[in-house]
Amino acid sequence: MVEERPVASVRLVGVLPHLDRPFEYAVTPATAAAGPGMRVRVRFSGRDTEGIVLERRDTPTTDRPLAALSRLVSDDVVVPPALMRACEDVAARCAGTVGDVLRLALPPRHARAEKADRAAEEKERAAAEEPTAPEPAAEAETGGDPGEDAGAAADPSAAAPPRPGDRYPGLAALLARAGRPDGPVPRATLTLDPAESWTVLAADAIEDLDPSRGALVIAPDQRDVARMSRLLTARGVAHEVLAGTEGPEKRYRTFRRILRGTTRVVLGNRSAAFAPVRDLALVICWDEADDLLVEPRAPYPHTRTVLQCRSAEERCALLFLGASPSIALHSLVEAGYLARLDPLPAPVHAVRPRIVAMDQYLRDREGPSGRSRLPQEAMRVLRRGLERGPVLVQVPRTGYAPAIACTFCGTRARCPQCAAPLSQAGRGGPLHCTVCGRREDGYRCPECDRTHVRAMVIGSARTAEELHRALPDAPLKVAGGAHGALADEDVPEGAIVVSTPGAEPAPPDRYAACLLLDADAALGRAAFDADVEAIRRWRNAIALVRTGDEGGEVLVVGTATLPAIRDLVAHRSGAFLDRVLADRRELDLPPYTRVAEIVGDRDACRGFLDTVELPDGTAVFGPVDLEGPDAGDRARAVVRIDPARSRDLAAALRAGVAARSARKARGSLRVRLDPPDVF
Repeated sequence: MVEERPVASVRLVGVLPHLDRPFEYAVTPATAAAGPGMRVRVRFSGRDTEGIVLERRDTPTTDRPLAALSRLVSDDVVVPPALMRACEDVAARCAGTVGDVLRLALPPRHARAEKADRAAEEKERAAAEEPTAPEPAAEAETGGDPGEDAGAAADPSAAAPPRPGDRYPGLAALLARAGRPDGPVPRATLTLDPAESWTVLAADAIEDLDPSRGALVIAPDQRDVARMSRLLTARGVAHEVLAGTEGPEKRYRTFRRILRGTTRVVLGNRSAAFAPVRDLALVICWDEADDLLVEPRAPYPHTRTVLQCRSAEERCALLFLGASPSIALHSLVEAGYLARLDPLPAPVHAVRPRIVAMDQYLRDREGPSGRSRLPQEAMRVLRRGLERGPVLVQVPRTGYAPAIACTFCGTRARCPQCAAPLSQAGRGGPLHCTVCGRREDGYRCPECDRTHVRAMVIGSARTAEELHRALPDAPLKVAGGAHGALADEDVPEGAIVVSTPGAEPAPPDRYAACLLLDADAALGRAAFDADVEAIRRWRNAIALVRTGDEGGEVLVVGTATLPAIRDLVAHRSGAFLDRVLADRRELDLPPYTRVAEIVGDRDACRGFLDTVELPDGTAVFGPVDLEGPDAGDRARAVVRIDPARSRDLAAALRAGVAARSARKARGSLRVRLDPPDVF
């Protein structure tokens, strides 16, 4: 074995950027079993380093003597060839290193978990080889006509009930082509109506696949993964859950079961995007626009990018599901990469709740109370909903009063020590700093020297306090923030659930009503995509409410004339999205430009921009010094280019980072492509 192919090409994990390339090592008799995709240990720069074998060769490409492979960590093929190509593509798209991507893709090896799983594998193999006795034929039941069953099976009225996917004619075509080695790879995006559950649609799609093919389902939140897992378990579909919250031993044992193909259906969040599913045919991603799907570690890939690379390399079908249209996916539809699956027409009240905004008529009808944060119409919706089931109240911020301002001049209250915002933890409680923890008992406004303050933003805790005073007999639950998550089964019947966006529990029978409070505050967030993100969060909450035919209703408390709120009330209207895209095209904002952010020490940031060879047509903004208590001596620059040349920009930034690493330049520097919070 060693004499045949004595040279191993190895990709090192976690090395410096300028060393991110394959290296050749000599295969020893002890490592003769090393093959492509296996983990090995090598000596590199005087250290014991982990690597992945790319291939075995007969001759080296250099005349220098080769160092030997230190040892073969495991004979498991942890990175199949198609997955390795996908990792290389992710690194090229994100201006990162393949070693960093491999570090994201591979969980740390756990020897005890591997030993236990090998023993389980041997038992499974032995049980499969044992002959099994034939099962006795089932006796026919007496007392009935055998023709009755056949007639019932042939009766059209006894057909299976309609499924959510039946409303989307293109979905059946996508599943029919999933996993085919020839022809185009099907990729699509689908926006669900509130009445349709994404878990039911995904489970139906998995059951429609060939049992020999694999499926991967990605959701941003672990609770979404748990809901999907419960549904598949109830249907008897074998699956694995690969979650980042598991311990090292359990995670690696799950990873190895996936690797050897024990089950071909895998669920998980961001960390499961690289799961080595055997014979992968279908990838489903729920709520792609959620910022939880952005990797916080280098090279900061979005899960969408990872799944696109895997779809290209493994030829698996790709399906994005969401309750709200995504700007990024819309741009991929315009480019012809994705197909948009539209539903068949249906009555509005049959597919979503009744949605009303506090317009001028409702406010004038109430008088002065109509302009309050909790108008009488909101209380009427609450009381009607509590008669039929639980009610959801969504507020944009957690805490009691997270933002405080002077009552007289409106100046925001900040900590005199670190300049962070001051907040109030409870009714009549003292002001305190959210960063350094300083307690400010004798606060005076720096502008007018007054001592009276008011709440600029009302949080979930104070909202719950106000609702408890108004409806003391109704059970009250708070989800999100310091209160933590609330399990779906812990929502009492006839209860009020006050939640922040993303923390809403999903009771089995759904909510009877929903209040979306402080809509203007959600739209006033200091971000260029605040309106799109607010709609996404609102629609995710609306998806938990019963339909209009079942009495479900939603009230949006905000300025009803704002385009975002008007789009929320309208049903499947593309006017708002078209307006947003037109504005972004005119202002050269994503997705019509490719943007990169360079953040680091002031000298390092400026030196990088002076030395990197950016493509022609690249616009550079900055660098500018960062502000704030944690800014320090740091600066930030933004570069952007036409999307058609995004590969050139990524290659230039990647080369610049590698050159800086080779020079051992001082200072820290971070390069991110398409950061969600760039503007």
